[in-house]
Amino acid sequence: MKERYEIRLAGTGGQGIVLAGLILAEAGLLEGHHIIHNQNYGPEARGGTSVSEVIFSTSEIDYPRTLGLDILLALNQKACDENLPDIKPDGLVIIDNDLVEKVFWRKVERVPISRCAQEKFKSTRVANILALGTLVPFCSWVAPVSVRNAIKKSMPPLVARANLPAFEEGLKLARSLKKSLKSEEVEGATEV
Repeated sequence: MKERYEIRLAGTGGQGIVLAGLILAEAGLLEGHHIIHNQNYGPEARGGTSVSEVIFSTSEIDYPRTLGLDILLALNQKACDENLPDIKPDGLVIIDNDLVEKVFWRKVERVPISRCAQEKFKSTRVANILALGTLVPFCSWVAPVSVRNAIKKSMPPLVARANLPAFEEGLKLARSLKKSLKSEEVEGATEV
């Protein structure tokens, strides 16, 4: 395990990006890691860019900003384009393939996050937690049980009960992706 691991969740204000990042950070704390959580969003409450970063470390964190992302979860094209330059050369990009058309990167996982949330749960309001579920199997710093506990701790009971099935669906999607990791190389990058 690396000494420092950095994840950024990026999308549009109103998608629940900050809450998903807070839950991921809480799960890291429950596992005993040193954690920093940063959030940034545009001046618009809804519709502007929203970013949530979680830094995991095995020791005290001396610099509270990301230095190079290990994982970028992008829930729209603008978020992907703006944050792609911050990924480490071996970093992973997870995208909502309903809202991100093109990604020029070597390691990309395409997940139908918005479509799945709408079709299975009749609401995109759970898309952030479903997206979080797609990220967890690719991050060895948190176990699903810790994320489940963090969801319960971060939300009122009725809201948590509505979101836990979305988290489980995200886990299921990601696990099936991990089994069939395939990418088409295009001059060192993958166009999705």
